[in-house]
Amino acid sequence: MVNYEAFYPGIDYMSAMPSYYTAPSTYQVSAGELGTTLDAQTANQLGELNTKINPGAKVVEIQGVQAVAWESIPDQHLDEMNRLNKLTGVEPSLHGPLLDASGVGEGGFTEENRFGTQNQMESVMLRAHKLDPTGNISVTFHSTVQLPEMRPHIMAEVDGKRGKVEQGLFYVNEDTGQIGQIKPEKRYFPEGKEFSGEEYKFVAETELNRQNEEFWSQSLGRANYHADFGENSVRRIIDEGVDIPKIMAINADYVVDKKEKEHIEDVQRNVTHGQIYLRDAYRDVKQLFDRAWGATDPSRYRGEELTSEKLKKLKSDREKLKNYAKEIEKKITPGIESEPERTEDLREIIHLGIKTLSDVEAPKIFRPLNNFAIDKSAETFANVAESAYNKFGDTAPIVNIENPPAGTGLSTGEDIKDLIVASREKLANNLSKKMSRGKANRVAEQMIGATWDVGHINMLRKKGYTEKEVIEETKKVAPYVKHVHLSDNFGLDHTELPMGMGNVPFEPMLKELEKAGYRGKKIIEAGNWWQYFSQHGGGNPFKPSLEAFDSPIYAMKEGPAWANTGLYGGYFSGHGAVNPPVHHNIYGAGFQTLPLELGGEMQGGEKGRFAGS
Repeated sequence: MVNYEAFYPGIDYMSAMPSYYTAPSTYQVSAGELGTTLDAQTANQLGELNTKINPGAKVVEIQGVQAVAWESIPDQHLDEMNRLNKLTGVEPSLHGPLLDASGVGEGGFTEENRFGTQNQMESVMLRAHKLDPTGNISVTFHSTVQLPEMRPHIMAEVDGKRGKVEQGLFYVNEDTGQIGQIKPEKRYFPEGKEFSGEEYKFVAETELNRQNEEFWSQSLGRANYHADFGENSVRRIIDEGVDIPKIMAINADYVVDKKEKEHIEDVQRNVTHGQIYLRDAYRDVKQLFDRAWGATDPSRYRGEELTSEKLKKLKSDREKLKNYAKEIEKKITPGIESEPERTEDLREIIHLGIKTLSDVEAPKIFRPLNNFAIDKSAETFANVAESAYNKFGDTAPIVNIENPPAGTGLSTGEDIKDLIVASREKLANNLSKKMSRGKANRVAEQMIGATWDVGHINMLRKKGYTEKEVIEETKKVAPYVKHVHLSDNFGLDHTELPMGMGNVPFEPMLKELEKAGYRGKKIIEAGNWWQYFSQHGGGNPFKPSLEAFDSPIYAMKEGPAWANTGLYGGYFSGHGAVNPPVHHNIYGAGFQTLPLELGGEMQGGEKGRFAGS
């Protein structure tokens, strides 16, 4: 037998171990529970899959993160990946494109954006089924993509008590879809409080209520101004007993008498000006009525606490608006605002409308963007899940909603929990039209869950969160988690390192998930590892992560473990093959002389069917 040491003396693996290797965790994870991601930058996911499963990975997450790359993958490749997975016993999952389910973009919210995203997601679910037609493949979508943190805050101690310190609030104008922001302002004026000269604590809801009330007051003021100005222009003429329709029908150019002509022109001018302002006032009243009526619908306040007192007020206001509408409905005819002979009716409609609208609570035209985004995103996710279930039934892909990097929209444990609860409720409502409510609830729970990214939530440290507080976020969402992403960082930026190389408290977080019943797979996401180290050895993040989790090498889960052996270190960590083919080729014992179909190597490189090409 050839003595390999004669060609390559090798190194003392343990003494030359790179500095990024860390002491193993006491929390041991089997290699079979861990999966690796493919390169998200390429549409050649089939080639990536072939490369990644060569070391023996049994769980792989196919990447469709970049929508353009995902749309460039042929359907035949998806079919081929399914065959390859079945042949090798690999369990797949899919990371869907980065799409914002809420429909909120740079220009604000539009239903067109939300509907377009929904169709894209439905297409992803349809194609994902090709990757695993007999199982419920996990398809991950981020909760948001381009939205900022909608309730910015820091974690700090104020007056000896630790908690969230609000730094503002993003809101949406539900009428226009435009996004705005409230920033903390210094307040001293004694509004219902004893004046102390001290700055009042910033409370986002209080400021938003103030903004809604001011907007409503200004809108009513504008309508009242238009009404008064229009009425004053017409009142004098009406009081004089002038026959307005008759005068408005006269063409003053044909009137010979100068004094009569001036009178006619004066009447026509005042009536025209008055009608313009009354028309504006009428338009204002119609818009304000629509806003007020919509604001009395309790379903509009999804995600916000509605007390019995608040519900009673909404019902009372709706009754007032209904009575007003009943009183004026017979007076309203098409074009009433342009008919001089109907001026009196128009004035009555406007004045009664302003009086009624002044007596109802200021509508919440501006809503917290956080609540709005959850409501709209839940609609999208519910419709996407329903579409998949209707088409594939019990083998339908599962929608798993991932927490994006902390500091962006809907990224906390509570946010993800609220979004999943709302999505399941909407899905159950949709399905209950075709099945019992009990079954609809069970299907909704099966079809929608969470992908929990431990690296993303660790970035709360930048906002002052302690390790314990980061773990608490995991507790909030744990009962809803169906999929897990693993990466490490230092809590300050969106870096993705193999586990054990940063300060992510993955052990306590994973234990919290297990307490809640989680038994799923854990996908290693280490994009930065690929970016910075793939060309310099150590490019595969799977091996360092196996070491961090002290994963057993053998299936019987006994020693040795990856953390205390260098047996395959060269293969995984970049030291090179233990037994390079060149050693055999020197003596003609390689595969070069064999036909390709029998494992021979292609010209120009060491690539053959045994090498994974």
